[in-house]
Amino acid sequence: MPNRIIANVSSRQTRVAMMEDDRLAELMVERGERVVGNVYKCRVENVVRGLDAAFVECGLDKNVFIHVSDAVTEEPSRKDMRRKMSAFPPIGEVVQKGEEFLVQVVKGPLGDKGARGTRRISLPGRYLVLMIDTSEKVGVSKKIEDEDERKRLRTLGREVCPDEFGIIVRTRAQGATKEELEDDVRFLTRLWQTIQGRTQQAKAPALIHEDLSLVLEVLRDVFSEEVDEFLIDDKVTYDKVLNLLHNVAPQLRDRVRLYRDDEPIFIHYDVEAQIERALQPKVWLPHGGWLSIEPTEALTTIDVNTGKFTGKNLEDTVLRTNLDAAEEVANQLKLRDIGGIIVIDFIDMDKPQHRKRVTAALRKAFERDRMKTRIMHITRLGLVEMTRKRTGESLSQTLQTSCPCCSGHGRILSAETVAARIEREIRRVARANGAALFNVLAAPQVIIELIGPFGEYVDELEQDLDCEVYARAEAGTSPEHFEIIPLENRRALRRIRRHQTGHKLEIQPDDVLRVPEMGLVGCVDGLVIYVPEVSPDAEGPVKVRLTSVANSCARATPVGD
Repeated sequence: MPNRIIANVSSRQTRVAMMEDDRLAELMVERGERVVGNVYKCRVENVVRGLDAAFVECGLDKNVFIHVSDAVTEEPSRKDMRRKMSAFPPIGEVVQKGEEFLVQVVKGPLGDKGARGTRRISLPGRYLVLMIDTSEKVGVSKKIEDEDERKRLRTLGREVCPDEFGIIVRTRAQGATKEELEDDVRFLTRLWQTIQGRTQQAKAPALIHEDLSLVLEVLRDVFSEEVDEFLIDDKVTYDKVLNLLHNVAPQLRDRVRLYRDDEPIFIHYDVEAQIERALQPKVWLPHGGWLSIEPTEALTTIDVNTGKFTGKNLEDTVLRTNLDAAEEVANQLKLRDIGGIIVIDFIDMDKPQHRKRVTAALRKAFERDRMKTRIMHITRLGLVEMTRKRTGESLSQTLQTSCPCCSGHGRILSAETVAARIEREIRRVARANGAALFNVLAAPQVIIELIGPFGEYVDELEQDLDCEVYARAEAGTSPEHFEIIPLENRRALRRIRRHQTGHKLEIQPDDVLRVPEMGLVGCVDGLVIYVPEVSPDAEGPVKVRLTSVANSCARATPVGD
């Protein structure tokens, strides 16, 4: 469990860091729409018998995939899941094209793949998960190892389980009273009644129930007596957390603290630097060995190397390095949120007892992981196959994008991530030095992300800091490179503000930036110019007249010859 939770909230994104003794153990990032856990009223768009699956329209960018094992309304037994396809009827007998029903997203979209859903709705609470449309089953989290406590919770679960529902007792319910479990059940059953009412009124496709925001989800699923403090740098979010805790866990309110210092919270607690290291493929081990982590489309490979470590003898060196690697692999997979198939290439060990020690150490290290894992035995070649539950994009996929300079063979920071860094750096410099004029130079796509659609983001930044930001795009600049130049006086603006309202310009084809949803977006002398009336696919030069000029962008309208 983390002993400190740090939440960095802004209009652009929300980031939550789980810290264990000042070490970043897990990072969660929320940008835009979150779909995992949401409940939709959907319409079956296509039934694919060859895949034994259906694609349903939920109102998302891509249709949601539902396998036949998730399309049946009764929870399959473990025996059925082992038998796989022979245990389920054909998909055509389970759902029909045009049929409407509720579906819950269990795995977010990934790359070209859409989200994955299930018809078996589950609503998580603080201590329980309420299972809808199932027989009256009571389960207890496998991570509760004390047998007496498991029996006690199972007995309480049977007593509080409502008719025609099932429940799963969560790990954090250890020590919980019957009254606390009953409160959870009442809240979740009322929530289900609300969902049913919305379903009757809604027309498919429609969002029926939206899961909690990232900070509140962490509050529900992670925050407990084992966490020493919960730091939040946003007053509105801080108040929401306190209000929710007032109803569910008032004894934890004094552990929530509003961060008020001028220095950004992730810099103050050394989180930014640790995020940088989490994006690197090479990870050093305590005794001088290192890991090489390489994600691919099908699986993630992890290579273990002795590096600079030399023990008493070869066997000791290999065993110590592999034991270090077993612990660090669990840390890195959790921190980077890597899921799917993972292959770990440990250094070859001749002795069977050494292989058993490494396998045991690996299994023990994953006991702290909230995601479900399955670890196979280690082979004579030192290979371990394992799987880790994946619900969405990894940390690398969230924070980085394919590099345009290397055709996707490498990874660089996305324009949105670089823009967020620029904003944080401007805030730091403004508060540290009192600077009020800034000239920002970066790649065109980064500047567009920084200023926002038609300049909203940079306007908000200027108002918040009482400063002026003059962002200019530099073609050919590396997507990760940027410069922030504090200006001493307004005379320095003469070389930056070259254009004024009423000026006529010609936007050449090479000046056009690809932002189709905004019309034509051009860049002349570094200034981003929006021309909504012109298609971005317009051929040849486009003559325009500037109708308004702000510090970092301008609007224009086309003019005739």
